[in-house]
Amino acid sequence: MSIQKIILILLIAVLSLTTDSATKLYSIVMHYERYTAELEKKCITLDFGKIVYLENSVKSDKTLLFVHGFGGNKDTWNRLIEAMDEKYHVIVIDLPGHGESISEKTLGYTMSEQAKRVYAFIEAKHLKGFYLFGHSMGGSIALHYTINHPETLKALILIDTMGMVKTKSDGVKLVERSDKNPLYDVCTEERLETLLRYSLYKPPYIPDIIKEAMLKEKCERRDLEKILYEDMYKDVCCFNELAKKIDIPTLILWGDKDRMTHIDNATLFHETIKNSKLVILQEIGHVPILEDPERTADEVEKFIKQVHHP
Repeated sequence: MSIQKIILILLIAVLSLTTDSATKLYSIVMHYERYTAELEKKCITLDFGKIVYLENSVKSDKTLLFVHGFGGNKDTWNRLIEAMDEKYHVIVIDLPGHGESISEKTLGYTMSEQAKRVYAFIEAKHLKGFYLFGHSMGGSIALHYTINHPETLKALILIDTMGMVKTKSDGVKLVERSDKNPLYDVCTEERLETLLRYSLYKPPYIPDIIKEAMLKEKCERRDLEKILYEDMYKDVCCFNELAKKIDIPTLILWGDKDRMTHIDNATLFHETIKNSKLVILQEIGHVPILEDPERTADEVEKFIKQVHHP
């Protein structure tokens, strides 16, 4: 049994004796994951509001910036970053509307608006020649950013990204036929299990007490996430022509069992974006960074080495 699991079991045992133990344990686990990934929480205030982010202290000529997907936050990337070589300078943001960043319902959360805020953050941090990562919705935001600011990037890494649809997924069909959207209307254990089942083909072990905390957080965010979801779909699609303009090195990484963004869409991205490399991860769903962070990290690092030393 790993030391992480032993620590988790001990925490569950101790916190089961306290009130609101699920939320406390969830917070402790996230802090522990950041610690093992050597990430420190920071904050910056921009014109539109506060951005909370994680950053390590590594001095490197290779900077990696990570943008999470819908309903996620900065901690989505912890396990991937822990699995990667420690020679990279890493920055992971909470997008507005997510995590601990500004989350005003009236702010506006289209992909183009979010990309402009990412640019404002990048300008404030004085980043140049970095590697931009985007997962799912974050990939769509990364695409918007890349089309407008390619000169700032060294390379682009898209993971199970939204924005091009060759074949609709089971997840899309599930949303279309549901009277309540299972991506944001998550206030019952059944809906949480539905969300996990369609997002993850090989879900990591999640104790019931952690699921309890996840359910509470998702339900509390329901009204905000409805706004985020509706704004996201105002301009998340139609990259078919725009993506042809991208010519920086691009890694397209996809789980072959993805039920949210179909694997056929990965092929369409690859055929459209010049200078792109397609990697399909077998027996993986929509979230490779959680389902198999080691294998995902291996593919990412091989790509970075190819870009940095062609």
